[in-house]
Amino acid sequence: MEITDKFDSFNEAVEYVFNIPKFTAKNDLETTGEFYEYLGCPGERIKTVHVAGTNGKGSTCNYLSDILKGHGYSVGFFSSPHLVSVCERFRINDVLMSEAEFVSSLESVMKKVCEWRRSGRDYHPTFFEILFFMGMIWFEANTPDYIILETGLGGRLDATNIVKKPELTVITRIGLDHTEYLGDTIEQIAGEKAGIIKPGVPLVYWNTNDTTDSVFEKRAAECGAKTLRVGYGDIDNIRQNEKSIDFCLTYGYDKNGFGRKMQIKLPTVALYQTENASLALNASHMLLGTSLNEKDSAECLWCSFWEGRMQEIRPGFYVDGAHNRNGTEAFLDTLKDMNVKGATLLFGANKDKDYAPMIKMLAESGFFTETVVTTLEGTRSQKAEVLRDEFIRCGMMNVTVTDSVSQAFEMLYDSGKLIFAAGSLYLVGEILEETR
Repeated sequence: MEITDKFDSFNEAVEYVFNIPKFTAKNDLETTGEFYEYLGCPGERIKTVHVAGTNGKGSTCNYLSDILKGHGYSVGFFSSPHLVSVCERFRINDVLMSEAEFVSSLESVMKKVCEWRRSGRDYHPTFFEILFFMGMIWFEANTPDYIILETGLGGRLDATNIVKKPELTVITRIGLDHTEYLGDTIEQIAGEKAGIIKPGVPLVYWNTNDTTDSVFEKRAAECGAKTLRVGYGDIDNIRQNEKSIDFCLTYGYDKNGFGRKMQIKLPTVALYQTENASLALNASHMLLGTSLNEKDSAECLWCSFWEGRMQEIRPGFYVDGAHNRNGTEAFLDTLKDMNVKGATLLFGANKDKDYAPMIKMLAESGFFTETVVTTLEGTRSQKAEVLRDEFIRCGMMNVTVTDSVSQAFEMLYDSGKLIFAAGSLYLVGEILEETR
């Protein structure tokens, strides 16, 4: 594909970006950082919060963004992946980057790429790098008070890690995912996530287990970074209602170990969002200190919404982004508290995901009396027939194969059944696109 810095339309620009993986290999972080400097380090002067983790990154970022906005700050948010439109990856105060801004941001990056290549540097940003650079250029032009950066993969070698001095780092729950890149043990994966910890920059992290805690605390000590561990020991009186969850959070511990208690209500049935909201509230307190307003924060959390996380798209039809073992476990914990019985599962997954353990957990959960498997769009998708065979191997015999998400959606949407869709955020995105 010809390398260019001119695009006649949004569709042409999107096509170029999505074809990048066909002709680029991963760049080392040093080269990525050098090109960022060549761009002029856009966004570097804006206060930044850097977020890594296996599960819950997007939700935690969104809760944090909403709390900061509720305190009068403008907030830029770079996230991945998107569900329907690539413009979802860039937002300021919930306003997405426009298609025209997408084109102009891409042209700004590619102009510098072409310049650098003419100077003798054999470099082209990867798919994720170019989106990250586009986001930082856009944020620089619009000057929000804060930028929240969600890592793409890992942390230590992620393109977002070229930001040298964030205001705060946050690490969400850790689990086994992307093991071919990050390591096949929790300790190795935690080490990769800990790579975002910077000298003198405070860290707020979720208490996944003692092993991950030890990795984070050791790295933070090496960096002279203050840490705050958040866990279920800080959460009391969880009450799941039909459409919401209430709980009490102890936060803002002082040097004597005393914290403040705050009642929080979330407009979701997803139990796992209690931990993401708790992380966000503690991160907000770390940023704002005594100026954090509990009433405003509680109202922001009650109004906060992040698509694709136990989202009810019609009465009794839920979509959830569970796409790895930890996410599936959290998904099933929510179904247990919802007292689900006799439901239908809609499942799709990509080949590069470790979907077999997920299928085993789902098939043995007892929540589903039938499963519909489907093939997602794109070459990465695992074929529905392969998924069907895996469900049958795990004891789920009532399995229907569909050729596409569109076919599965048409079959199930008005069926009147209790339906849960899970397995991939790409599945969620295709379902949501069907509703628009």
